[in-house]
Amino acid sequence: MKMESVSVLGVNVARMSTVEVLEWIRVMIGQKKPRHIVTANAEIIYKAHTEPDFGALLERADLVTADGAGVVLAARLLGSPVPERVAGADLTMALLAMAEEKGWTVYLLGADPETLEKAVLNTLSKHPRLRISGYHHGYYSQQETTGVVSNINKVKPDILLAALGAPKQEEFIQQNMKELNVPVSIGVGGTFDILAGTAQRAPAWMQKTGLEWLYRLGKKPSRAKRMLALPRFVLAVLVQKVSRRKGLKQSK
Repeated sequence: MKMESVSVLGVNVARMSTVEVLEWIRVMIGQKKPRHIVTANAEIIYKAHTEPDFGALLERADLVTADGAGVVLAARLLGSPVPERVAGADLTMALLAMAEEKGWTVYLLGADPETLEKAVLNTLSKHPRLRISGYHHGYYSQQETTGVVSNINKVKPDILLAALGAPKQEEFIQQNMKELNVPVSIGVGGTFDILAGTAQRAPAWMQKTGLEWLYRLGKKPSRAKRMLALPRFVLAVLVQKVSRRKGLKQSK
């Protein structure tokens, strides 16, 4: 499939809508080869920009979506706007409905045991024909990783939803992709909390106006330190924009 992207601080972010991403997933599941989707917000991209090892990991991902108002703004500032924000939570909800319709199997990995159980029950209540091939909480030790990978491999899901938080979920997928052999693996952050009903999304108007980060900060003030990445991210993007302009002038 043809896929246009915009380089945001060296990370190639797909210029695709949610519908286009879902179609990409459909094709990839048909191909039966392991693929990795990263739903990248400003914090993740800034981390990739400042930490070469994580940046290299994101380069190996098959698809990076614009998860967050900051990334959408960055693409616009760089002159290659994305059609819309493709957030991990929104993509997951749409994908679960599509998986139920298509008969695809899904494996859920992440969250604490209680939250995960609630997420599974609530998901099956909403999608009774969805085929959940298995699930495992995210509080396993390094020594237990091999067993977790083996269990996923045994049930052979079409889709792996890894809610381990960044960068752990991205590292888990990349390190185990070949053995897992799952057609589509996605890091979905705190989405299981939303499925479980233990966390709420921001009101629709805040999501549309790019203020969901403010809602999250109000709900969890301890996120303030992490939020410092946002102004640093915007400043770095502005530097990238200026550098690009200088490069264009010099090449003329």
